[in-house]
Amino acid sequence: MLVVVGSQHDQAAQELVAAWTTHCAALLTCEDLSTAGWQLRVPGRSRSQAVVSGKIISEEDIQGVVMRRPWIIEGELTHITASDREYVAAEMNAFLLAWLTSLKCPVLNRPSGTSLCGPNWRAFQWAQAAAAAGFKVQPAKWRVPPPRTNCSKHSEEPSPLIDVTVIGKRCIGEVELQCQEAARRLSQRANTILLGVRLRRTDDGPVFASATATPDLKGEEIANAVVNYMLANRAKSGSA
Repeated sequence: MLVVVGSQHDQAAQELVAAWTTHCAALLTCEDLSTAGWQLRVPGRSRSQAVVSGKIISEEDIQGVVMRRPWIIEGELTHITASDREYVAAEMNAFLLAWLTSLKCPVLNRPSGTSLCGPNWRAFQWAQAAAAAGFKVQPAKWRVPPPRTNCSKHSEEPSPLIDVTVIGKRCIGEVELQCQEAARRLSQRANTILLGVRLRRTDDGPVFASATATPDLKGEEIANAVVNYMLANRAKSGSA
């Protein structure tokens, strides 16, 4: 089974599950986290259980997990008494942190710091890491308060964007080899298996625009690459 951790209101997560029906994919939501049946045993993980799409499954049956959310927010817990939502959300985040960190199967991406899915970096942190990885990065200034802009001035059309997706050592996107290698290095710096990088096409070549640990996985090539990575590394782990 492949597990997608996301919200029942997340259309992209639902589409991902639908695309992976042949691999028995299922969506794990916050409603599942408050459903009886969970067992996290340390040691003795072979007896651990999870609740996915309302069904109790053995943890050993999970072949891979794709994270589609950085945390649980209390506003989503409409099935919990309003006065208890803040506490329950904190407990769910703490439990997911422990569960995802200790899973034997591939997890794209594992928790880091305050995020359940890779690093919770700000735009300037991503830009700094991108520059160190070999990307061209446009200089940026941050002013407080921000400068006033003249809305009457004609703004130039933004240059086209290019999306690059890193899955393990594989890089998918119509960019030069140099940019692919830089994307892989950025993924390593962020300690992520799955990374989305957005570049802006300029006269001087591609320039780093942004990065995310929850990239868009639409498209057969990307979706298949994610599945193949999880299944291949599940087999390497030797834990069935």
